[in-house]
Amino acid sequence: MKLLASELLSNEEFVLQRRRLEADVVAAKNVRRLAVGPNMTLLFENRATCLWQVQEMCRVEWITAPAAVQHELDTYSALLPGPRELSATLMIEYDEPNERSTMLRRLRGLHDAFFLEFPGLPDAPARFDGEQFNEERVSSVQFTRFALTSAQIGALRDLGLPAALVVRHPAYTVNVPLPRTLRAALVDDLLSA
Repeated sequence: MKLLASELLSNEEFVLQRRRLEADVVAAKNVRRLAVGPNMTLLFENRATCLWQVQEMCRVEWITAPAAVQHELDTYSALLPGPRELSATLMIEYDEPNERSTMLRRLRGLHDAFFLEFPGLPDAPARFDGEQFNEERVSSVQFTRFALTSAQIGALRDLGLPAALVVRHPAYTVNVPLPRTLRAALVDDLLSA
């Protein structure tokens, strides 16, 4: 399902309501944000987070032409999760420029090492956008998707069962349990998709 122009406020109306709307989207993002070790953050996207990005782009660049607004809608629609799918933006964060450059080269192959793990079930591998990495290095921002089976969705819903985000890369290995609040938000997203 795509983001629609009819869901957007005019730039003028958005500016008037921005402070109130920002509090809601910040709360939604905080629940959907996961620290993946010390140098990566994953932000699970949903309709609200993607619409916010379109509104912000239109506000910052004062985009009003229908074709230009549609371009932003199409761009951010690509981040929406599909049915039985989670979608997330991965940010690789190294403050020191030389370390960042070194690590972005060392992290080649990250797209084959990123999973949601549900004990007793197959892992759900992340699918990375192929345009964001190359033979030499990965991009510091990656768009990822996790297609889930019915059993994996059931395991995500059952807060008595463990679930984790796992990175099994020679240069970066972590196992991060998914917090209950994140899991509840993701289940809501899955049910509303």
